[in-house]
Formats: sequence, structure tokens, C-alpha cells
Amino acid sequence: MEKNKIKKIVIPGIICITQLAASIWYSVRYNESRLIVPTDWKTYQFSPKDIPIICSIVLTIVYVYYLLACLGMTSSQQKKNILKTNRTRKLNPKFGFLGFFGFFGFMGGVWFRLVFFGFFGFFFEGKMSNTLMDERFRENKNRAQLMALKAAFTLIIIALCFILVGESFMSIEYLFNVVYILISLSIALAIFLSEYLLYRYDHDEYGND
Repeated sequence: MEKNKIKKIVIPGIICITQLAASIWYSVRYNESRLIVPTDWKTYQFSPKDIPIICSIVLTIVYVYYLLACLGMTSSQQKKNILKTNRTRKLNPKFGFLGFFGFFGFMGGVWFRLVFFGFFGFFFEGKMSNTLMDERFRENKNRAQLMALKAAFTLIIIALCFILVGESFMSIEYLFNVVYILISLSIALAIFLSEYLLYRYDHDEYGND
């Protein structure tokens, strides 16, 4: 049953990556990299050759929403199980590969997709599936989340410093992109670190017992 759920997520993802890569190659090879390089939308004029890359972008966006919906439904079901059993949710560590979708953030300037790097945390959450949430576990979880938030807050402070200092020597567009990247990475870092540090704290304590 779990394998079927993974296939329903992974197979469409592979299709999206394949068609997106193919449309990018087509645009670079036959369409002067239109919609790949930064585009001035005020002067943009549609061309039939733009159809492959437009379709691939739309399909990727649809897949992202599909992925979020699947994760939301799974999360809702598992929260109910957590309340009943007082154990962490069951999650396959292979979901950590979803973190590679973060690299899509460097394609087409949609920086918010860098948040997907946080999904690498599923590797560590999966390793702690069905763990009893005793008092020590909850303390480690609170400590891990606090450290993760501190790291993310540091990146946000750096982004704010860029706003204050960077406006004197950067263009507004470039400054906006830098800040957008840092904020997206701070969110991803908070998601990843909260799971990694929880795994690290828990296993270090068991190793010292």
C-alpha cells in the first residue's frame, strides 16, 4: 500500500522533470532560450514555439499543488494516528528525495521553490518513524525546533541587512532576488534542521546510555 502511494508521487514527478528538461532543451536549441532567461513581460509577445515550455511550467505547477495536497491528506491522517498511539508518523525515508525539487528554484527565477530543499529532512524523519514520543523525545523535539528557528532567523537577519546596505550598490531587481533567495532558504533550513537535529539529539542520547 505504501509503495503504491510512493509511486503515485514519484512517477508523476519523473514525468514532470523529463518534460521540463526536454522543453528547456527545445527552447535553448530552437527558440533562443525564450522564457528560460529573464523575460521582460511588458514587451513579451507570444510565439507558437513557446508552447512546450509554457505547458511544462503549467504541468510542473499542477504537480506541485498535487504533491502538496497529497502531503496534506497524508499529514492529516497521520496526525489522527499520532493522537491515538502517541508515536511519530510512519514515513518512508525515500520521501527525502523530494528535496531535489529545490533545484527547480534556480530555473526561471522562481526562487520560492528553494523551500523544497527542506524536504531533505524527510530522510531523518523517516528514520524515526513510529518512535514513542516520551518526555525525552518531546524535549529533544523542542530543542531541535528552537535551534532550527534560530538558524532560520539568522538568515532572515542577513536578508534584512542586504535590504539596508545593498540598495546603495545593487539594482532593485537584483536586491529583491537575493532577499527572496535568503528567505526561501531560511524556511527550507528551518524545516530540514528541525528533523535532522531531532534525529541527532535522539541518537546521541541513546548512544550515551
